[in-house]
Amino acid sequence: MKKKRVVCFLNQFFGQIGGEEQAGVGFSVAEGPLGPSALVQSLLGDFAEVVATVICGDNYLADSPETAVPEALALIEKYEPDLFFAGPAFNAGRYGLNCGRMCKEVASKFGVPTVTGMYHENPAIEIYRKDTYIVLSGISAGEMKAVVTKMTSIGKRLVTGEHIGSAKDEGYMKRDIIKNEFTNEVGAVRAINMLLKKVKGEPFETEMTLPTFDIINPAPPVVDIEHAKIALVSDGGVVPEGNPDKIRPFSSTTWGEYDLEDLFNRTHEVQHAGYDGTYVMQDLNRLLPLDAMEELKEEGAFGELFPNVFMAGGNCAGINASKDIGKDIAQRLKDEGITAAILTST
Repeated sequence: MKKKRVVCFLNQFFGQIGGEEQAGVGFSVAEGPLGPSALVQSLLGDFAEVVATVICGDNYLADSPETAVPEALALIEKYEPDLFFAGPAFNAGRYGLNCGRMCKEVASKFGVPTVTGMYHENPAIEIYRKDTYIVLSGISAGEMKAVVTKMTSIGKRLVTGEHIGSAKDEGYMKRDIIKNEFTNEVGAVRAINMLLKKVKGEPFETEMTLPTFDIINPAPPVVDIEHAKIALVSDGGVVPEGNPDKIRPFSSTTWGEYDLEDLFNRTHEVQHAGYDGTYVMQDLNRLLPLDAMEELKEEGAFGELFPNVFMAGGNCAGINASKDIGKDIAQRLKDEGITAAILTST
């Protein structure tokens, strides 16, 4: 049997070009497997050959998809893929969006199966889950082998036309694609049985899970802005040298409160792996607009600027951890009698 042809897509980090400082690098192609695609090759064995690994910086594709996507498709076309893998991206937002976008575009252009992998909180999931198979992963690359194993299993069966089970059984994100399956009971009987279990308080599994969304009520407007006490809050990860609160560059669960004047005048660092901190290090006002706030205060636009800033790291932050951090900071704001907060992000 002729080997199937596989093309993989990686960002600059997993493509072994560099870290965030190389996020703007354009497309390049490694002939054959590289990094995670070498694992793909080992798992596919004689069934398929990874003929190329396409590499691109996170920012290059995310910033200009209208020009970058056609460039990528032109590179991929000459390899005539039968199957396309992207990532896995885990909880990296830009990488996840790029993986989802590439899977969608490759499937549309070449009509081949595509598979990627992501953490369940990756923002790309809700955008691209109907366009490709997204295998659910842990938050970090420590689960690389387990995720790629599931990705290759699904990819191989997509090519051969073999059965792929439910999202729950196979470990991928629900795609909301309805398929007919044979069952021993008609829908009416199944529905009644579920209803009876619900009435009795017994566990049951619905066949149609409705999405749940947090309802976030907007904050009320500031009544007397001219006398308001305002604080700065940020998720940009700027901390004093030494990082006293151990804010991690990704998946952070801690936050810090720092004297603004001290932070501006002392040596500081950026603990955030989701953006290039060079420009913030050059001028901290780009993240914490102290200069603008002082100017507005002089003009009488508000009453008082709280002297401390509340700082967290927003890169790949889990929802539950972010909620806890938000509650803690909100309580500090209330304790200090702060009227309003200006939140800056990256």
